[in-house]
Amino acid sequence: MLKRITVSMLVLWLSACASTFDDVRPPGKEHCESFFIYVLCISDLDADGRVDYMYFDDTREIFMYADNMLNQLNKVLPLHACAVPMSDSTREYSSQLVYSDDLSLSARLAVKARLAVSYRAAQPAVDACVASLNPDSASEATQERPFDDDDDWLEEPH
Repeated sequence: MLKRITVSMLVLWLSACASTFDDVRPPGKEHCESFFIYVLCISDLDADGRVDYMYFDDTREIFMYADNMLNQLNKVLPLHACAVPMSDSTREYSSQLVYSDDLSLSARLAVKARLAVSYRAAQPAVDACVASLNPDSASEATQERPFDDDDDWLEEPH
């Protein structure tokens, strides 16, 4: 009986140390950040200094990508049904988060705010896609838009 318990405990202990798919990170240089209630990961697949895609850390689905990298990304992670190409500004700001380890907290927050504004610019395309996939939830999608609020984060006072 003691041998069974010992063996069972050993097996449980070893299985707790085993890697799971969730622990495996995609290839390339990557950085994950919290945005509102999401953890978004930003990755440079070819390590050329420019971010190639962004994905949700919990679902491991790409939601924004560099147009010229789409063929390579299909082999890395699945695309979200409503994935959209990144704008040049989104790519620039996200690259700053990946490659600027020496950013101060205020500079990092400023870059994240600019990224949120870029995400808001892509929101209509995402909303249209979500509505086309599930017409019944179209009103829910517009109510649950994490990057869309009435604050003008980066606007200068007039």
